[in-house]
Amino acid sequence: MPGSYLVLELSNRCNLACVHCAVSEDAHPHYDRSGSIDLNIVYSLFSDLAQARLHFDTLILFWLGEPLLHPHFQSIYQQALRFAARDNIFSRIEVHTNAVRMDFNIIDALLNSAPIPQSIHLSLDAATADTYKTIKGKDQFIAAARHSAFFFRTKVGRGARWPRPVFQYILGKNNLHEAVMFQKHWCDLGTELHTPVRVVAGHVPRGDDPIVFFRQKDCPTPEEQAQENTLFSNFAQQQKLSLPPKSKKEVPCTNLHPCSGFWKSPVIDWQGNLTFCTRDNTLENSVGNIQKTSFPDLWFSSTTQSFRERVAKGDYKDLSLCQSCFIPRSLNHTEISSDEIADFAAYERAL
Repeated sequence: MPGSYLVLELSNRCNLACVHCAVSEDAHPHYDRSGSIDLNIVYSLFSDLAQARLHFDTLILFWLGEPLLHPHFQSIYQQALRFAARDNIFSRIEVHTNAVRMDFNIIDALLNSAPIPQSIHLSLDAATADTYKTIKGKDQFIAAARHSAFFFRTKVGRGARWPRPVFQYILGKNNLHEAVMFQKHWCDLGTELHTPVRVVAGHVPRGDDPIVFFRQKDCPTPEEQAQENTLFSNFAQQQKLSLPPKSKKEVPCTNLHPCSGFWKSPVIDWQGNLTFCTRDNTLENSVGNIQKTSFPDLWFSSTTQSFRERVAKGDYKDLSLCQSCFIPRSLNHTEISSDEIADFAAYERAL
């Protein structure tokens, strides 16, 4: 389906404690246990997708931990790339990293010119060490910025097409004052390397050119989300950055329309649990574990179909996490049409 993506958490451990992430919350249940995904889970997932001829637009190697902390990150990345190229299970691959652990060996494994578009989101969110520590919780600004720059320089020096560097800045009131400085720093480096850096807001357009990406912040309440939406929109207007069009059909307070997550965005945590949304970090809507039941069998199970039938009607009676969800009013939300829902239902019936 257009806009579909599969989120695969390689590890729930992180070397930072970002204020906008669950890792900064004391005693969050997602971190009752910590670890890294077993390589057998990853291989079985990719094999099952290939055998069932399932396809997602994008594989995102990231959720609530730092993916580069996985001891076999390079192997997983190259395996994903092979399956995508050979079996067409993914059209694109994304890695989201804070870059603190991005050493030469990882960069060496990442750089390639394969036929599959790839991007690496370098989540930096600050232009100075003080603001970085305020947002990220730890003093790792120099390492993150240095490794990101080294990745960019090495990629250009080798002439590798992928992965595309995306210098990411989650814009909020806590770092608005440094946004222009951040933009200038990375654009200046692009000029030095004779590789222009494009500046975008709200979404990353297709292509292979390096990007400064101002991403909208997702907030815990609808009220805060509305404030951040206004701040983000004003900044984009001031910087003459175009924003992607958003549907005018969003309801103002509660989620009473179909959420695309139940069709387009499966999320698998490092232990193999499957849910439908990155916001579900307590697995309230989990439908099972891919170590026990294959992904295709869970994705098309009677339980999952029951969820979809109700959500298609805007019925979230037994889905408390979804009832007051703010995400449909964020630019980070992927929409779904009634035609897409009907086509998916027809596909399910034909299985």
